[in-house]
This record gives sequence, structure tokens and C-alpha cells, in this order.
Amino acid sequence: MGNVFFFGWEIDFILWIQTFVNEFTTLLAKFLQICGEEYVLILVLGLLYWSIDKKLGRRASLAMIGSMLFGTLVKGLVLRRRPYMDHEQIKCVTPPHREADIMSVKEQGYSFPSLHSTMAAATYGTIAVSTKKKATIAIGIIMPLLIGLSRPFLGVHYPTDVLVGWTLGIISIFVLGGIENKYGYKIGFLVPLVISISGFFYCTDTEFYSGYGVALGLFLGFVFEEKFVKFEYCKKWWTYILRPVGGVVVFLILTLLLKIPMQIVTLEGTSTAALIYRLFRYTLSTFVTIGVYPFVFKLCKNKF
Repeated sequence: MGNVFFFGWEIDFILWIQTFVNEFTTLLAKFLQICGEEYVLILVLGLLYWSIDKKLGRRASLAMIGSMLFGTLVKGLVLRRRPYMDHEQIKCVTPPHREADIMSVKEQGYSFPSLHSTMAAATYGTIAVSTKKKATIAIGIIMPLLIGLSRPFLGVHYPTDVLVGWTLGIISIFVLGGIENKYGYKIGFLVPLVISISGFFYCTDTEFYSGYGVALGLFLGFVFEEKFVKFEYCKKWWTYILRPVGGVVVFLILTLLLKIPMQIVTLEGTSTAALIYRLFRYTLSTFVTIGVYPFVFKLCKNKF
């Protein structure tokens, strides 16, 4: 199941970088993996949107989720197997989904491109490009670089997966950012949402349905907040911590609660019904987090 293709130097590179595997570097790579996952990126985006600058928060969200959707569309077409699955000498230090069979392509997903690299480049890169400060430029370069390098180190991606992921993330920053500048964030979100409709005809990876749900929830949430909530910023230092942390907690609780009906009716993870419900689950969770959760700020008279 899936396709196997690679350049010879890619195997050499993975084997070389895995010579550095030890307790410390493995812990570091796992930390970098977490820094490129959706919950941490939501925390970063929440800090921007709820505590610093709504416009920058929307722009970074658009680049992140737009690049993710484009990446999942490519994954569904290329169907590249992960390197450790076809090269015994490559270690799988940490599989993408630890609770699943590491040799199951269906459960571990495909390799090309690396969505961690894609989303990291898009998110941290947008912050760097938009603020143009030395510190954020450094973060915008270093974080995607380290997160990308951690993927072949863990044995779950070829170097070309990472290179294409970085490229896709950077393209998304400028293309989607340019559309947003000219036509507004609503059109900016509609572009990847409309293009990605094609994925419903061939993508069977849960990442596509999760990503589309988050994108739709972000779009609806931003529109709802702008029309009905209109929260204001509070310059108290604790809001920079409480608002984004509270948002991540709300998102986590909602996604976990909405997962219960799937377990009750025992829907299979990749069945049509399960995938559609996954889309609904992530759409609703994201919409409530982005659009409804900020009502709390107003109820607390923007002291929170």
C-alpha cells in the first residue's frame, strides 16, 4: 500500500543524522515535534490573536491551515510511504501515531510532504515576515529548520518531504498573504477551502478531514467574532498567558467530548461516516474556540 521512491543521498542522510540518536537528542527531537503539532501552533496563534494583534493572528492562521490543506492534498496524490517502513536500517524513533501499529500505512499516514515542516514554516514564517523584528526573524528561521530536521532524525520522513514542506509553507505565506492583503481575510480563507473541496473525492487520510474542519471553523469563528463579539485587548500581563492557554483547554475539551459519540457507536477511523463526523467535530470545536470563547473576555470586562 503506497509508493516507494527516494534519492540515494536521502537514505545516507537519515542514517547519518541517526548516528546522533541518544537520550538527550531524542528528547529534543520529540520536543521539536511537539512544537510543530497543532495544539502548540494553536497556542501560538491564540497568543497572537487573543492577546497581541487580531490581524496578525488571522494572517498566521490562514498561512498555517492553508498550507496544511495543500499539503494533505499532495499527500493524497503522492501516497509516499514513510522511510522506516521500507528500509530496515532506518530506526523509527517515534512514530507519528504512537498508539497505532507502526507498520500500518493506513494508521501512520503518508510521508510526502512533511506537514510539521509545512505548518512550522507557514506559522513561524508569517510572524517573522509580518513583524520584521530581529527576534521574530530568528525564530521564523530557526524553529522551522529544527522542526524539519527532527523529522528524518525520528525516521518518519525523507529529507525531500521536509524540503517540499518548507517550500509549501513559504509559498503559502506570500500567496495567501497577498490574497488577504488585496481582498481581505474572508476571501483569503475561501481560496484554500474551495480548492480543497477536491480532497473529498480522493483523500482518505484523517489529517485532511481534521484540517478542513479546523479551516472551516477558523473562517466561521473569525467572521462570528468580528460581527458579534468584538473583544478588546487587555494590557495586563496575565492575559498573555491565560487567554491562549484557556483557548487550548477549550479546544482540547471540546474535541475530546465530541469524540465520545464515535466511541459509543464504534465508528471505524477511516470509514466515510467517521471521516465526516471528524470534519464536523473539528469544525465545531474550532468555531467555538475562536468565535464563542472570546465572549468570556467581554463578560470579565476585558480583565481576562
